Amino acid sequence: MNPKGANTGRQVHAQPRMHVMEPAPSCPICGEEDVTTTWAPHSFEYGSGETAVTLQVRVPVHRCGACEFEYLDDAAERLRHGAVCDHLGVLTPDEIRRIREDHDMSRAAFARVTGLGEASLNRWENGLSIQSHANDRYLRLLARSQNMRALQDLSADRLSETRKTGPGTGRFRVIEVTASIRMAQEAFRLRPAA
Repeated sequence: MNPKGANTGRQVHAQPRMHVMEPAPSCPICGEEDVTTTWAPHSFEYGSGETAVTLQVRVPVHRCGACEFEYLDDAAERLRHGAVCDHLGVLTPDEIRRIREDHDMSRAAFARVTGLGEASLNRWENGLSIQSHANDRYLRLLARSQNMRALQDLSADRLSETRKTGPGTGRFRVIEVTASIRMAQEAFRLRPAA
């Protein structure tokens, strides 16, 4: 992109990160299982207006031998999403999931320690949305074990501090409701108009 943000026609190439063996697909049109899969370059536009760019990625294209219908599946969509992440310079869903799993944490535990929303993590890990650059930088810092340990220590300290500030610890003032307080409250109760 040039400084003004105009489309320069630059193409970004993303290669498949991993091949997953799935059961033989059946044609969504005729239901036949005579489907062959080939990898082919796929170009698509990302963005709009002057900031639009053409991205290119290799995707699995399925072709039915019976009715000759060609189609893409979820694997192709994940590869397209990865190409967009590469173009934007942010972590892909698999990379985000790997950071969390490297710390051997569930989404709920990761969210609790990091302060990130569990629903946001779910969307990022499943390619339903793309994290902001600020959250992407935070996630990259979380990939470092010393940073995660520091957050876990902070989280543990806050939990122990919360336990210390429960009822009877003196941090919060407890008001005992007496008869005189009830009478004062009664004086301010709304009554039906006569």
